[in-house]
Amino acid sequence: MNSDHALDGFRLVGIGSGFKSEVCDMIAESQLFADLDWKDIQALAEYVQCYEVSSGTVVFKEGESGTYMFLLVKGEVEILKTGQDGALHRMVLVTHGKIVGEMSIIDGEKRSATCAATQTSILLLLTKDHYTRIIKEKPVLAVHILARLAKLMSQRLRSVSGQLVEYL
Repeated sequence: MNSDHALDGFRLVGIGSGFKSEVCDMIAESQLFADLDWKDIQALAEYVQCYEVSSGTVVFKEGESGTYMFLLVKGEVEILKTGQDGALHRMVLVTHGKIVGEMSIIDGEKRSATCAATQTSILLLLTKDHYTRIIKEKPVLAVHILARLAKLMSQRLRSVSGQLVEYL
């Protein structure tokens, strides 16, 4: 997200080189990026922005264009899907350390669900534009990120497939 396209309810948290060390720590504590080399974590920190959202903030809506994914550093968000009755139904509650919205970075499709904060939360956003910059400027890092996202999506697909078998 560019600073001129701020999202409703998103408050930028910390800027400058001093804050970058905090961002590095946030990345290093995540399940997805914990095993990255420190130099890769430092490089990734240059491309993400840290935001705080209040409870009830809609982080993204089902059906809208997906332009970012985020690492949930603190707090909780829920993933909601519109049912046949037109109402939103909770699919999952996501806790800190998890990645959300990664499919839009990979496939460019519209959001498949709505995401809303259930409590005040801290998010590290990686926009599609910044990921494209990583591809151009740091291709090895881009491959590391893509490999981790592919593994994450594979694990999620296996989990859903296992759950689906119970309904057959």
